[in-house]
Amino acid sequence: MSDERGSRVYSVLLAAAFAVVALWRRDLFLGAWEATAWTLRQGGAQRWRILGEIILLSSILAAAWVTVPLRPRPVHDGAVLLFAAALGWGVEAWGTRVMVWRYYTGERPPLWIIPAWPLGAALIERLAARASARWGPAPAALYWALSAAAAAICFFFLEPWLGRMSALIALALVCAVLAAGARPAEDFWPLAVGIGCVFFADLWGTTNGCWAYYAHGRPWGVWEGIAFGMSFDAVTVLASLRMAGALDSWAPPLNGS
Repeated sequence: MSDERGSRVYSVLLAAAFAVVALWRRDLFLGAWEATAWTLRQGGAQRWRILGEIILLSSILAAAWVTVPLRPRPVHDGAVLLFAAALGWGVEAWGTRVMVWRYYTGERPPLWIIPAWPLGAALIERLAARASARWGPAPAALYWALSAAAAAICFFFLEPWLGRMSALIALALVCAVLAAGARPAEDFWPLAVGIGCVFFADLWGTTNGCWAYYAHGRPWGVWEGIAFGMSFDAVTVLASLRMAGALDSWAPPLNGS
């Protein structure tokens, strides 16, 4: 399959995925539409806030729409989709059930959020490849410094849960992903780009009430939650990309597309 034809197929599949999710949970889609329209009619500061949220979400979706179809690799991208969806479900199930964060629908976890994980992983991988091509491999020291910061943020944010085995396992997995088998020159850009992308996603989700971290009610709590999400989610995406890359190495003949 040529890159041009593959890009067209990817664009159609992305549009179909958006439509399926919207139709599947049309109750949430219509509810969000009505709430947005009502807020816009009120005017004032709330109108500008909701307009900012619309622009932010539209920019995120547009970036995915433009970037993900580039350089299609169906087998590799399929592996990224599966690993990111599986890890994303595990993360969402753990976080919502122990109440590190919660969604406005109260679901633990909401299945409609799971497609965001493979879409985000594919976007991050492509943006990281662009950054690496432009600026080259990063020094190992930068990777280890960023990894240490991400692990420390996760540790301090999860401190109230450290008496639970599930939280200790989550932290251990974060450290294992960052340290075990790390390739600093290759892993820096996916981790750094992932942190940046999750910032915008979490900024949208937490400011419009789609989800809230446990620290939401305290001073700077929203930003604490965003910092945690940036670190924890970026590490999860890095894990999914590593797993897909390992599958490529294990079965190189399947990677040509």
